[in-house]
Amino acid sequence: MLKNSLLFTRLIPQILVGATALLLAACGGTFSTPTSSVDPTKPVIVAIMVPYGSGEATNDALANNLVNAANMAKLDLQGAIIDLRVYETGADPVRAATEAERAIADGAQIIIGPLFSGATSAVAAVAALEGVNVLSFSNNAAIAGGNAYIMGVTFEDVATRLYAHSVRNGLFNVGVVYPEGVEGNAGLKAAAAAADNVGATLTAITSYPLNMEGLSEVAPTIAATIKDSGVQALLFTDTPTRGLPFITAALGAEDITRENTQFLGLTRWDSSTDLLLQPSLQGGLFAVPDPALTALFNERYLNAYGVEPHNLAAIAYDAIAVVGALISSAAAEGATDTFSAARITNSAGFISANGIFRFRVDGQNERGLAILEVDTGTAIVIDPAPRNFGGFGF
Repeated sequence: MLKNSLLFTRLIPQILVGATALLLAACGGTFSTPTSSVDPTKPVIVAIMVPYGSGEATNDALANNLVNAANMAKLDLQGAIIDLRVYETGADPVRAATEAERAIADGAQIIIGPLFSGATSAVAAVAALEGVNVLSFSNNAAIAGGNAYIMGVTFEDVATRLYAHSVRNGLFNVGVVYPEGVEGNAGLKAAAAAADNVGATLTAITSYPLNMEGLSEVAPTIAATIKDSGVQALLFTDTPTRGLPFITAALGAEDITRENTQFLGLTRWDSSTDLLLQPSLQGGLFAVPDPALTALFNERYLNAYGVEPHNLAAIAYDAIAVVGALISSAAAEGATDTFSAARITNSAGFISANGIFRFRVDGQNERGLAILEVDTGTAIVIDPAPRNFGGFGF
């Protein structure tokens, strides 16, 4: 364990230097007018907004993880000095907006967080009035845009990676199975965009109600649609704790199996060994951030704080890595547009605890994801996470 920990300690400063190098590689042109002027040679005030004080212990624990990870990244920065200040948003958009006003009055030049969608929208609205950009921990594409950039892994990013892998393996006809409701519709939207992104043909779109009786009733119809449409790779948008195990098993009973259809998962399927043992999911694929880098981050966090990190903690590390890279590159150029939209959305991207990522001009992000295959209680990497944005379908 010590050997790997020392490796990560050496690796992280290299990653952050690499982030700046990636940023500089595409910084030869002229940038647009910055949102606000920031002197990168002086300490930069950064506000981190986390869900302390919501009244729920799970939110407080997650907030603590985010702050811990941000402080880890701060210590690893090279060529950037950050004055990191913590603001407690709870889970209340009104409180979040008030805290954003306080942060900006305190001199915050960029905001990282908050986590929840409603809080992010409230904070972004306040920050926009003062020309301050927001790097939210959310993965909700609906709130991205303007001065709000989301850090979380998005449905579209996962679907694009999985469909691209299918296309590269000759599976051009893809389908999507989703539960009725808001989350299911978001998954469908992501699948449609992903198919278009990679040149796949979305030949079947099917949905089911989130109750056992209704699901059992529609399973034969869904199976018939899939067979008739010639689907080769089928994306399930549901989560392991809701309808995923039931819909895959129901379709398996209708002869939609790994023998004739590649199953794909929009959500993580490695939440439990029991799920990875389910017969209907064997051979199924899902996508996650670079497992090798994530494991190194988790081990270093464990050594620093004595507990395993929450699976969202590394996003806060990544956010500080972005801020540090932007400061370093601006300082190297003698520029003051440190946190401008043009710098944030630079196509070269960044690399940190979760691997490579970059922001799109619409406020969403693209991450280099690995593809894992379910194999009798384990999840095996069959297509490693990319280390640059040289190809399509990351």
